[in-house]
Amino acid sequence: MSILKAGTQAPEFSLRDVQGETRTLNASTSPLSLVIFFKTSCPTCCYAWKYYERLHTAYADAGLRVLGISQHDSERTEHYRVQNVATFPHLLDADFTVSREYDPAFVPTGFLIDSNGTIVETFESWNSRALTDFSERVADRLGIAAQPIIFPDDNAVPAKIG
Repeated sequence: MSILKAGTQAPEFSLRDVQGETRTLNASTSPLSLVIFFKTSCPTCCYAWKYYERLHTAYADAGLRVLGISQHDSERTEHYRVQNVATFPHLLDADFTVSREYDPAFVPTGFLIDSNGTIVETFESWNSRALTDFSERVADRLGIAAQPIIFPDDNAVPAKIG
């Protein structure tokens, strides 16, 4: 199998979050869902996480739902979530059930899914220009003004492979 591409149907899933609540990807419940696969031990994931939190904060009220899919256990994932001051749900896929369906080659890998369950876009690793462009496309799809995700004071690195 290879990574799911834009234009394909996103597999539905149900996973427990770090608080033990079952969360599902039911694409029809929000205009856009961003599913991000990560490992708590991945330096690129750690670097990018504050920016994904900014995406969540910027667009949640307009209908973007962000779900982090951890490939580690609950304890490590909860520590990671707290350490990275993340407020979006962190789901547990330590047995790689959902990861195998989406088949990301790297972490972090994100899948933007529309309300019809279609993957409209994917991204891998970290690229500051690409994330800024992604933010603008998310805002456009939601019909709102784009919000800044990366600020000059961040001194964000241009690219970082996961």
